[in-house]
Amino acid sequence: MKRIITMMLVAVAASFSALMFAGTPVSQSELPKAAQTFLSKYFPGDNVRKAEKEQGRRGAEYEVDLTSGAEVDFRDNGDWKEVKAAKGKAVPAAIIPAAITKYVDANHSGQNIVEISRKRGGYEIELSNGTELKLTEDAKPFTETRGGQRGNRRQ
Repeated sequence: MKRIITMMLVAVAASFSALMFAGTPVSQSELPKAAQTFLSKYFPGDNVRKAEKEQGRRGAEYEVDLTSGAEVDFRDNGDWKEVKAAKGKAVPAAIIPAAITKYVDANHSGQNIVEISRKRGGYEIELSNGTELKLTEDAKPFTETRGGQRGNRRQ
């Protein structure tokens, strides 16, 4: 009996947390102005299929799916966080730092950038052949460092 009650409580808690952290649908006009401008500039003629607002650790975030299949995530202020190109397409070249474009052209000839994410210290990109790269804005390799404590390890 205890086991059944425990499993029921776990199921209720999981359902509740899924509801709490699920995105809230929003219209395109409810997106931050900077996000609206970004979409009209870099994805002209593409319509918003679905937009959701989620409460993240660092404030609200928006996930936007376009009818072409492209996906764009925005921060609360409307700055893009991640861009995934539609299948068979590349990320808009104008949003990629010039040094990264040059690096990819020189070292991964014939490959397109199909996904780009802004990370602290640089960018994570995925190429059309599946290769993933972590580069600084000036196209140097980087590793993410996280601040804070290191657990119980002595230094």
